[in-house]
Amino acid sequence: MKICFDYEIFWKQRFSGIASRYFYNLIKTLLNYNYLDVKVFSKYYFNEKLDELPKNVVIGNKLKYKIPYTGKLIEKLNSLISNSQILNFNPDIIHKTYYSNKISLKKKKKIILTVFDLWHEKNSGNKIRPKEYSLNISDHILCPSFSTKKDLIEIYNIDEKKVSVTYFGIEKFDKNQLNQNKHYNHDPYILYVGARGRYKNFNNFIKAYSDSEKLKNNFKIICFGGANFSDEEHKNFDQLRIANYIQRENNTDDKTLFNLYKNARCLVYTSAHEGLGLPPLEAMSLGCPTITSNYKAILEGVGEASGVFDPNDISQIKEIIEKYIFSDDKLKELINLGYSQSKKFSWEKCTNETLEVYKKVLG
Repeated sequence: MKICFDYEIFWKQRFSGIASRYFYNLIKTLLNYNYLDVKVFSKYYFNEKLDELPKNVVIGNKLKYKIPYTGKLIEKLNSLISNSQILNFNPDIIHKTYYSNKISLKKKKKIILTVFDLWHEKNSGNKIRPKEYSLNISDHILCPSFSTKKDLIEIYNIDEKKVSVTYFGIEKFDKNQLNQNKHYNHDPYILYVGARGRYKNFNNFIKAYSDSEKLKNNFKIICFGGANFSDEEHKNFDQLRIANYIQRENNTDDKTLFNLYKNARCLVYTSAHEGLGLPPLEAMSLGCPTITSNYKAILEGVGEASGVFDPNDISQIKEIIEKYIFSDDKLKELINLGYSQSKKFSWEKCTNETLEVYKKVLG
């Protein structure tokens, strides 16, 4: 079976965002099957994770930086060249990595699409429909949760038989790479992972934190991932008088992230919308207690193994964090529940289920 992935997500995401992390692990695990011929066609890419795949799998060239005002031109070239390479490869399965790239097929091929979430559609009153083209050309669609599948069917009127749920997996960690120092060279801290804008509700988190003298006196906040703090964010930190209590981790590699999980007092995950929510599951697998929003897709992942709050209620965020973070017993309970919950998610399971979908659409 010949399987290929297009360039889009590897051009859009430089570091390991949820989507590129998903595709990297899916591709890496598919390579364990000797009867599969797997390729990534990305004439130009930025993504760091692709460098960890074998050279004969990734057909393309890594760019160190984007030249100003050339983004649209290079993306057009990427589409033309990568799509031509896909046609020459003559795959059985084309797994699209995003929604924009239009693939012109001389001969019908089976196309798989993964839909991660439907935040844009749900927050535009369904007026914005960026996935429509890719959904229409796809033979089957994968979703990371039943919540996302339900949203997809309702918003785009997709036949339920055309959609399958394949839960994300969790990285396997090399224990020798984990630093056992209690706070990993940091003061006691609360960990925040990921982007901070829009529905991620980071501002509500730091407002809740700034309202608590107990939290400020005992814990700092470390942010991992996302862009550098903006001028607006620095201004906000100053106004809330927490500029000295919050920092962004400059290293973006997995080893740093895993150690931050391992040594944090807890992970706080305030997102009001996700396809599933990978950081809490990763944290649980490393014994990091999680306190998350009560959004339905996140709860589908964390089950009963997390403290939960309404992400739009600042006083409740503060109350729930304080309830757990100052109780060793409650945190120990979350750690034990988290270990058990995280074992339900693996990239091997995700890949096997995806492979079954490939086989099903091929008939």
